[in-house]
Amino acid sequence: MDYRILLAAPLAAVAVTASGAGALRQPEGWMAMASYAWPQGQTHEAGVAPETEASGQRALTVKALGQRQPTEIGSISQYAFGYAGKRVRLTAQVKTDGIDGWGGLVVSQGFDPLPFLAFTNAYTTTPPLGAAGCPEWCEVSVVADVPADGEGSGVVNVGLALVGSGQAWARSLRLEAVGADVPVTTDVFAAKAAGQLRESALQGKQLMAGQKKTPANLSLR
Repeated sequence: MDYRILLAAPLAAVAVTASGAGALRQPEGWMAMASYAWPQGQTHEAGVAPETEASGQRALTVKALGQRQPTEIGSISQYAFGYAGKRVRLTAQVKTDGIDGWGGLVVSQGFDPLPFLAFTNAYTTTPPLGAAGCPEWCEVSVVADVPADGEGSGVVNVGLALVGSGQAWARSLRLEAVGADVPVTTDVFAAKAAGQLRESALQGKQLMAGQKKTPANLSLR
């Protein structure tokens, strides 16, 4: 097996922003991202769970900031390279608490941040895959095929994500290349949220298409 531990450095609710600055410690090599709700700000924070800092086994966490909408997403993830044409498996122990949406591991292809995937063409051509956690610690895995060619080929974005409210944790993460005998995960990450976001975006476009707004202050007064 080719083990590659995950240490490689790397509109309102539609916008994506770096998450958790000054709140949770950001471990080196990991990227925390969250959706953004205007005017309240970011919807989630992510980093190392403070209660695990002094333990022998640190854990990542993604936490909703208050009650969140079912289309709002927070994540902490990183990119892994060199997997073109391979089948990979992301495994971790995952726990969730108080969630009203979804929380668990995610594997996506290419460089798009996890909270922004719903708006990308890759979401329909190479959908991100996920495995939900449990109310108590349980080991879960996501198995995905990495395309051998195309934009972002060989790059996978792997990590922990939370849709909606609550909190999720992950520990003992590992990524490995596996054989064709290992079944691919069939659950698509944030499918319901993506459908709602796409419908909302379409309605917004249709509304703007039916209106006229001329440029203002072209003389720069």
